[in-house]
Amino acid sequence: MDDRQEDSGTEQVRLRLLRLIREQDFRPGERIGTERGLSSTLGVSRPALRKALDCLESERLIRRSMGRTGGVFADDGKIQRHLNTVQGVPDMVRRQGFSVETQVLEAVMAQPAPSERRALRLEREEPVLRIRRLRLVGGESWSLDTSVLPARRYPGLLSEDLTGSLYALLTRRYQLIVDRAEETVEATASSPEAAALLKVAPGAGLLKISRVTYDPHGAPAEYANDFFRADRTRIHMQRVGTNWKRAGRS
Repeated sequence: MDDRQEDSGTEQVRLRLLRLIREQDFRPGERIGTERGLSSTLGVSRPALRKALDCLESERLIRRSMGRTGGVFADDGKIQRHLNTVQGVPDMVRRQGFSVETQVLEAVMAQPAPSERRALRLEREEPVLRIRRLRLVGGESWSLDTSVLPARRYPGLLSEDLTGSLYALLTRRYQLIVDRAEETVEATASSPEAAALLKVAPGAGLLKISRVTYDPHGAPAEYANDFFRADRTRIHMQRVGTNWKRAGRS
């Protein structure tokens, strides 16, 4: 088979995949299937399918991820920010098939702002650790995250590598167990500083997620304000069971 025939065959499989996505009305983030299953459904070889998937992935129409929950997913280039789990951003992003890079912009001990002091239930003179990081996903800016933590609870934290999952680090070194988190999501406009860091126009839409994380004793363990590019983010939440319905009526 010459190059032109191979390109034609790849394009045919690509068009069949697009037709399948449209006819089945797959939503962005919804699992289409596995490579093996799609190969069988379309009656094409795995190598031919992979070439077509490569094309669709470069067009940000599908994404692939590995592992037990992996497969081929409908996509529109956005990253899902899950609200139903307290999970580090690197793991959350990698499970969606994206690469992630973290740049630490600031990591200092400081006096808390009044809102930070109230959220963390601190005495007036208690210092905090303020960690500000820029997340890049797939080589492009995604979020600007600020975590504020009680300094007395995490001695030596600022000397650690802060480019990975902060929750994983706090669990490993300080035996933190996250029991629950309260998060508030609101739409906002980027400030000139945030716009410059995220490489968006000033005033561009952002999603602000404010969070207080608690340990099993009900003590605040972290206060955070994260800003996500609205053009690259989808909010996802899952409710399981019926207790939340009953609680909502009480």
